[in-house]
Amino acid sequence: MILYTPMQLELVLEGFDQSTYPAYQEVNYDGVSILVEETEHGRKKIVKLLSTKPSDYLKSELVPGNFIEG
Repeated sequence: MILYTPMQLELVLEGFDQSTYPAYQEVNYDGVSILVEETEHGRKKIVKLLSTKPSDYLKSELVPGNFIEG
């Protein structure tokens, strides 16, 4: 990405190094690679499917936003 701006670089990037990002984990769930985020209650929420099999995207239990056990 290119950002064209008359502002100084220090002002544009101010606070960028203090940003926090969710801790994602890659897990294998029923033979399917998925990316999950652990919630504060210890449950795991599906963020993204990493599978290359089109049939995995049709499984209703693997929809991003669903919770999995494990």
